[in-house]
Amino acid sequence: MKHVVLEKVWNVCFESMLIVNHEGQIKRANRSALRLFELSSKNLGETSIFELIPLDYQKFLKTNKETTGISLSFGTKELMMNVVPFKDHSLLIIKDITQQQLLKYELRQATEQKFLYDSILDMLEEGICAINMEGKILFYNKKMGEIDLREPESVKHKLFREAFPDRDEHSSILLKTSRLSKSLNYRETHFTNSGKAVTTLSKSLTLNIGSRQVGAVEILKDITEQKQLEETIRNIKNDSVTEITKKPKGKNNNTRFNFRDIVFKSRVMRQTVDQARRAARTSSSTLIIGDTGTGKELFAQSIHNHSPRKNYPFIAQNCAALPEHLLEGLLFGTSVGSFTGAIDREGLIEQAHNGTLLLDEINSMGINLQAKLLRFLQEKTIQRLGAKRSIDVDVRVIATINEDPYTAMENGRLREDLFYRLSVVNIIIQPLKNRKEDIPVLIDHFLQKHSERLQIRVDKVESEVMDIFLNYEWPGNIRELEHTIEGCINMLDGESTIAYHHLSPTFQSRVNEYTQNNTDREIPKLSLLSGGSLEEQKEKLERTLIQLALEEEKGNVTKAGKVLGISRQNLNYKIKKYNLK
Repeated sequence: MKHVVLEKVWNVCFESMLIVNHEGQIKRANRSALRLFELSSKNLGETSIFELIPLDYQKFLKTNKETTGISLSFGTKELMMNVVPFKDHSLLIIKDITQQQLLKYELRQATEQKFLYDSILDMLEEGICAINMEGKILFYNKKMGEIDLREPESVKHKLFREAFPDRDEHSSILLKTSRLSKSLNYRETHFTNSGKAVTTLSKSLTLNIGSRQVGAVEILKDITEQKQLEETIRNIKNDSVTEITKKPKGKNNNTRFNFRDIVFKSRVMRQTVDQARRAARTSSSTLIIGDTGTGKELFAQSIHNHSPRKNYPFIAQNCAALPEHLLEGLLFGTSVGSFTGAIDREGLIEQAHNGTLLLDEINSMGINLQAKLLRFLQEKTIQRLGAKRSIDVDVRVIATINEDPYTAMENGRLREDLFYRLSVVNIIIQPLKNRKEDIPVLIDHFLQKHSERLQIRVDKVESEVMDIFLNYEWPGNIRELEHTIEGCINMLDGESTIAYHHLSPTFQSRVNEYTQNNTDREIPKLSLLSGGSLEEQKEKLERTLIQLALEEEKGNVTKAGKVLGISRQNLNYKIKKYNLK
């Protein structure tokens, strides 16, 4: 009975099993082995295993040790053999691993292909995030991480709601597409930690296999530079259509702002405005220093409109919006033959004759072009590209810079001689985080401005939101505050008060991140840093050291500069920056 049962087991096993003697003669073989080697049970004893496997495997049969994992081939098949020795015979257990090896190869190929595709997608300028129907993040490339300020590996394979707890089906275009099963488009402007305004265009699509939806993908593109170029090209076209003559223009001087448009309450801002009013009386070159979004162009236009040049053109150009070779032609003009397709065209400097030229972000202008600008400031003459004749031009130049000018000079972004030529008058605009008392009056101003424009009634912001606004650092300064208020007004639905849920998901995320960072800094061991970030602490320490040096030297700036190891000019700049007496 036992023999019958063992015989059945022997023949139904998937593995091929053979019993051979030490000479390799096959004594028995189960059905799987007969099929594998195409043998007949009638003439089995006349067959040697070495005829089937023409390799020197005799050593495995003559040893008394059990041997496993022997790789061998039979035709196109890949086999794995184990040898179990007995007294006069050996049991060979052979497994056909051809399909397994093929699957391993295909898996390796698929893995390599996936890595290749992931690498290609990481090189794209568009951010990409894909989820399945359960909301698990399947893919998240580097560009999306740069825009979201997230490390891709920290969010991959997580549920979307876990990776982005501040986003839900109402605020996330990706989750909306997954839920509604339709494509969506969305455009948003937000601000980075450095205060730079970033405009993004996002599109979300469903992922389908045949007619079955398996997920959704969001493709997000940073169109900030494209938007700036479009505005620049539009301005150039407008200039070519509307000729700017040298005759007085009255109020039509390309400006919108005056000193009365500067909204403030703080004492430091009042001093800055008073300083700008005094600077407007002359035609001296002026350098306006301030972080992104503090209103540098508003000050520049106000100076122009309060000056003797107010009836003449005010021309503004962002130096970061165009490559150096295009910016040079735009500023100085071109003549026929200077390059293929060139025509005789006035540059912005000529167009601003008798008026004011604003050069925004002067530290973004190429060093070679800065040298040419310096020559114009000294000689008051220009030459169009490709021209031999010089043109006399009377223009007041106001430049702006969004960083410490001494840092810009040290890092080679600003020529030292150009800085001293431009900074005959220095106006330093404090960032919004240093004048929090201006925030409520600015909010009231923006509520009124945008509620009238959008025809949406709004009375105030809730106290919770006001506390958030007062405690937030505002890296984008007044521009970010205005965008935030305008965005909230757009989200009102019959309400007249701005609440927390009206804030954009991006802003909520930044507030939560800022709050978390502040909470982390409240650890007792780090109590000395509880006053702010590393940059803020450096500024406070610098301010204190300057104050101590001035007190020690009884207000003598030259001696205090020597104590601190910086130049008198640099110290004067920092005294203005920190509003020190």
